[in-house]
Amino acid sequence: MKVSDIQAIMLKIFQESDNNLIHLPDEDIDIPILEEPVMAIAAADDPMFTELKKPEVIGPNWLAPQEWLPSAKSVLVFFFPYSEEIRSRAAASTEYINEAWKYGYPAGSALSKEMNMALLKELEAAGMAVNSPIGDPRFVSASVPVMIGDEEGLHFTPTWSTRHAAYIAGLGTFGIHRHLITEKGCCGAITTLITDADLPATERTYTDLYENCIHCGLCIQRCPAEAISFEYLRNTKKCRDWGGYLRENYGGGGCGKCMVAVPCEHRNPAGR
Repeated sequence: MKVSDIQAIMLKIFQESDNNLIHLPDEDIDIPILEEPVMAIAAADDPMFTELKKPEVIGPNWLAPQEWLPSAKSVLVFFFPYSEEIRSRAAASTEYINEAWKYGYPAGSALSKEMNMALLKELEAAGMAVNSPIGDPRFVSASVPVMIGDEEGLHFTPTWSTRHAAYIAGLGTFGIHRHLITEKGCCGAITTLITDADLPATERTYTDLYENCIHCGLCIQRCPAEAISFEYLRNTKKCRDWGGYLRENYGGGGCGKCMVAVPCEHRNPAGR
């Protein structure tokens, strides 16, 4: 199977999905959740994957592609941008959470995983061996306390990271908000599949972890938890605690302020 075949299958799954709409009770309208995904591919034996086992990157909990699938040759990565209808409402809102983000953000995460699993089944039916780490019982995400400057923080040590896989696959680089900035921006959901298909890897057009970030500082200004700084990036403990506050007091939805109304919301601001 060729790369173009896999792209066509995923596009068909996306276009035929009956779940890509969310109802906004206050506006009493239905709006789309996700836009068409972009795809990139990493070689399963890319040396960068072993770098993730270093304690200062992710740590020894990280499992390389061959540990998820012994016959692994390629890692497929998909980035699903959130729809303009969701992004524009979230960007314009002065509330901690507006209804488009409250309902759309978790729905987009669930929908992207649903489409990822649909692709997995299609590829398996075509005779390929495929694994979805996020759907594997071995997937866990632990954290350890760290000091970030003079503040308490957290270092997450998951067994798999879609963001890091996306970076290795050439899909984009990180921003100071720690989200991945793709050519379609940072406001989206990322999914991955590991397969035994020997596919050509996407060329990485960058050499620096933060090459797509223009360090404008708008995500710092927009963060209600004051969790982001130029020096220390995003303090994940402050961010997680703020998310807990929102779930407890606003019924969920997540924050997402650093992903909208910023130059990297829906494009690569570095624009090479």
